[in-house]
Amino acid sequence: MRFAHYTPVFNSVSQTWAVSVSNQHPKYATIPDWQQISGMRRTSTYEALGRGDLRSIKLGSRVLIDVEAGLAWLASLPAAQIAAPKPQRMAA
Repeated sequence: MRFAHYTPVFNSVSQTWAVSVSNQHPKYATIPDWQQISGMRRTSTYEALGRGDLRSIKLGSRVLIDVEAGLAWLASLPAAQIAAPKPQRMAA
């Protein structure tokens, strides 16, 4: 299944991230489709579902993620704080 292209966009004024959507997206997505849309791994997706961070519905045996709510949750997460690597000492 093909989906819209989602691009993370950083707002330098508010120091927050948002998700830019180039096309319409489905209302609900299966776990594999959600992985493709969000970039999340399967285990992380189920952990987020368990914590209540992601909304889902059950359709028979299938779990369907609410895509709009999921993308809003991802956009609400804080920016990563990644420090520059420490310089390595040269062996004498």
